[in-house]
Amino acid sequence: MAIRNVYEVIEEFKKAKNRNDRIAVLKNNDTYALRQVLLGTFHPGIQFTVTHAPEFKREKMPPGMSYSHMTSALDRVYLFTKGNPRVPEGLTDQRKMELLLQILESLEEPEADVFLGMLQKDLKVPYLTVAIVNETFPGLLPQS
Repeated sequence: MAIRNVYEVIEEFKKAKNRNDRIAVLKNNDTYALRQVLLGTFHPGIQFTVTHAPEFKREKMPPGMSYSHMTSALDRVYLFTKGNPRVPEGLTDQRKMELLLQILESLEEPEADVFLGMLQKDLKVPYLTVAIVNETFPGLLPQS
């Protein structure tokens, strides 16, 4: 089975009829990218510096033909994480926004929306909650 984009997994999750089906969708598509998006979205200790969604040119390439993918975008998410020691001292907010625009414009449009939703801590997916993530991937998030 081919690895699917995170947005494809989310679309399947939205179509699932019940809790067990939703958990099965997540388990059947368990990837580094999916786990990192869920971690960034729901972990209370991870906070991002992005306060608003910037205007960006949405990629209109066919699925699978974009210049980048979620995994490479996630490799740079530390740049937008509050208090991350890997962020260079001289990195200004303006430069962070420029880098964010580069990332968003290199991803497929729905994947860019997922990345931005993670940074804003809201994927806007009904039924995708801390409880369902904890049940699907025990230990990924701290217990509340």
